[in-house]
Amino acid sequence: MIKLVAFDLDGTLLDTAQDFFLAVNTLRDRYGIEKADFNEVRSRVSEGAISLASYAMGIDNKKVSKEELIEDGQLIADKDLELFRLELLDIYKKCSIQNTSIFEGIDLVLSSLNNRKMRWGIVTNKPKFFAEDIVEATLGIYKPAFLICPDDTGKRKPSPDGLELACKKTNTLPEESIYIGDHSIDIIAGKAAGMKTVAAAYGYVPIGENVKDWQANFVASSPKEILNFI
Repeated sequence: MIKLVAFDLDGTLLDTAQDFFLAVNTLRDRYGIEKADFNEVRSRVSEGAISLASYAMGIDNKKVSKEELIEDGQLIADKDLELFRLELLDIYKKCSIQNTSIFEGIDLVLSSLNNRKMRWGIVTNKPKFFAEDIVEATLGIYKPAFLICPDDTGKRKPSPDGLELACKKTNTLPEESIYIGDHSIDIIAGKAAGMKTVAAAYGYVPIGENVKDWQANFVASSPKEILNFI
């Protein structure tokens, strides 16, 4: 019997893509770059700010030699990408709850869990600096039992540390738990923690990937299907 339900945040509980799209286009506009492709941005949200920043600035998958990386004795590629990442996050902080909302059907899932008095919460790679305000604004009324971010463990998924902490906080065994996420790293983390896993196929699946290849225990094509697996 499942006693603990843990969710990823972006692309699983929350549809945050529109606000990331706004942030990416704001950054591109500053540097005179044409508007981004929404589907490309959407597919990268669960991969994090580095992926979004590299796409935003058009420095994706560039293969350069060591000599080309060096300018005035500095390795400019990594340095510039980090600056762009920080600039993107600064923009995102200002618009992070402008268009963000819960996915259709998630309200029914969370209300059902609460009615059953089941423990549930969030394990995300989103830094707590962003996650706390967003979760409070969009999911606070559902009262998640925990919000675990990389700040809490010092590690990001696919490390299972966040999920293991969730079990510890709720005094629940991994085999009594299930983790739902929209990226392969979520499934890897869930399996490593000893939990059942659900691939959220309705979320921000990277372009070119098939959720079936992740070999999750279940695949949810819509949020409402999650309850069937629990």
